[in-house]
Amino acid sequence: MHEPARKPSVAGGSSTAEKLCFDKNEFMKENFSVDEFLHKNRNAPSLEQLRDNLGLYLKGLRAAMIDLINEDYADFVNLSANLVGLDQSIETIQRPLEQFRGEIESIHSLIEEQVLELRDQLQEKRLLREYHSSFNSKNRVYEIIGKLQELISNKLSSEQEQSTQAVDLERAALDLIFLRFHEKNCVALLDNDDKAKIQKLEEQVHQKLRRFFNDALQQARNAQASEQLERCLRIYITLDACEQAERAFREDVVAPYMSSIIGEQQLQNSPQGLAGIYSKILNFISLHMTDLLRLTLYSDKLSGFNFVVNSFWADVEMRLELHMNSIYAPGNLEVFYVKYKCTRDFLGKIEELLTSSGEQAVAFYRQHKQTKSFEARWNLPVYFQICFQEIAGAFEAQLEPLLKDDTLNANPELNNYQLAPFNAAKQALTRCWAEGVYLPEVFPKFYKLNVQIVLRLSRWITDAIGASKSSSTSFTKSYTRNQLLIALHADTRKLEAYLPELQQLIVKAAPKTKNLVLFNNVLSKSIAHLGDTLDMHLGSIQETLKQLLITECGTENVRQVNDLPRLYRKTNREVPTRCSGYVEQMLRPIKSFTAQHETQLGTLVVQQILADVCSNITKAYFNVVSDVLTSVQKTEESLRRLRNLKSGAATHTPSSGVSDDDKIRLQLRVDVAAWTQELSKLNFQSTQIDKLLELTNMVEESIKQKEGVALAS
Repeated sequence: MHEPARKPSVAGGSSTAEKLCFDKNEFMKENFSVDEFLHKNRNAPSLEQLRDNLGLYLKGLRAAMIDLINEDYADFVNLSANLVGLDQSIETIQRPLEQFRGEIESIHSLIEEQVLELRDQLQEKRLLREYHSSFNSKNRVYEIIGKLQELISNKLSSEQEQSTQAVDLERAALDLIFLRFHEKNCVALLDNDDKAKIQKLEEQVHQKLRRFFNDALQQARNAQASEQLERCLRIYITLDACEQAERAFREDVVAPYMSSIIGEQQLQNSPQGLAGIYSKILNFISLHMTDLLRLTLYSDKLSGFNFVVNSFWADVEMRLELHMNSIYAPGNLEVFYVKYKCTRDFLGKIEELLTSSGEQAVAFYRQHKQTKSFEARWNLPVYFQICFQEIAGAFEAQLEPLLKDDTLNANPELNNYQLAPFNAAKQALTRCWAEGVYLPEVFPKFYKLNVQIVLRLSRWITDAIGASKSSSTSFTKSYTRNQLLIALHADTRKLEAYLPELQQLIVKAAPKTKNLVLFNNVLSKSIAHLGDTLDMHLGSIQETLKQLLITECGTENVRQVNDLPRLYRKTNREVPTRCSGYVEQMLRPIKSFTAQHETQLGTLVVQQILADVCSNITKAYFNVVSDVLTSVQKTEESLRRLRNLKSGAATHTPSSGVSDDDKIRLQLRVDVAAWTQELSKLNFQSTQIDKLLELTNMVEESIKQKEGVALAS
């Protein structure tokens, strides 16, 4: 067969492929996308040309396919020949396979039926076994009932020795346990009469056991009695009846004793009051619970009992709530405090008993519902409110009205303050933590009251400073403004110095806390904040003292410098050698302030106040002297021009004497020198006082200028 000539492949480098406006390899990609192809070739010369090129490429593909078929024609023919008769072969194999599948399904269904039947038979067998077990348990129940009835009627009902009775009770307890076990297994087969018999037998056993328990408790404290008590408690543990033992002890032993002790009448007749009642209650433990606590609390022999909480404390707390309501009344602070403190000591002693058993026993006691109820009965918020009214009321009474005749005491006693509000504040602060008032359970409220007292005093200090500034406030009765401010300053510093001592007092009084470091840090920051609040008033007091002292020195004294020209012009006064009187008038209040108040305020504070006062006065002095010198100079020049006009162009020869203007300048120099000298006596350097050096230089310079002008003339 002649092999047809192979046409050029489109995938090769034919002329048709070379004319295409796209890359033909794009169609060979697995993720070929028409949209992406069109987007990529959107810049083709035109859509018509793209269409024509795609047509050419299609023709090339068809030609290539025909060439491929012509090359492998024999293989195509053989493939079609091999597929002839394949359907018949498949049908021949399919029929046996379907038949085999049906047989397997029938076997599977048969197995499932057999499994279900086997399960039903096993379930029936299990029910038969349970019924057989229940039937056997019923027989055992009848046997144990008869055995227990015989044991109770023949042995436990007669008078026996305790050792023999203990053995019989142990047997009865074991039989009762077996009876409970078998009763659960055959409960469906028992009628009501059987259940009633079982309930009656159980009650009888517990009655006999309760009687034996009471007999063991009443016996003398000897080894034999203790042994019987231990055996009795073990029987209770065996029966899982620890709560019944605690209830029996509470009803038979605790209740009769407490009923004769706890009551309003007993409280009124008690010589020691509530403390005596609590003492009698605690005596019960040593009288009736020594052996019980030794066996159940102080050792690990018998666990599961808590006679202290569930028997002793439960009955005591119930009777305290019902029969002694008067102890909770907070009307009288002193009585309430004494009763609450006695109660707290009483509860503390109960906790001491439980401490030997571990922290868990103490925590159980504290979280017990009756303990919570008992603590809630003590109305501590009302108690604090009454304390607040008394403490804060007494303190507030010293603050209103703002200033009274007895507010200031110039000669206080030792460790007392000069101002009555400060004494009242300290008394209020210390009383909050005093014995007979403070209770640790309300520590946050008492500390908040401390803060409120200090802040209220701070407000009063602010108002007092404002009143001292006001010109309408009268201080003529018993003390002056300065005395009030000095006392405020001294007392504020003294109270601020007392705060660390108060902090130590609070730390000692505060309830114990696990995170002591955090508590101390928070407390220190709070006390420091209170100290800063008081410290801010010191600056205000010093500023007020400075303003009052400046006013007392008087701007009128400084203005007397303006009178110097009038004193020397045309008065033929002598050359000045002594300072003017206004200098002494300016210095007198400053010296008096230093002498009277340096002891109370301290040298440093006085120096700070005087430095500001002297600087303020010196500034005013500088301005007035400057104005006077300027005026003198202008007057002198005016007189010189006037003389020149009268004498014509002739040269004027000055007089050899000292002129009035020179005397004014000299007087100013003497006054400034005296002022500077007095300030130096007050330990002030020239550089510490504003404008002092400038004042001295200005006066000296005016004299030198005058001398220079005279020489030039």
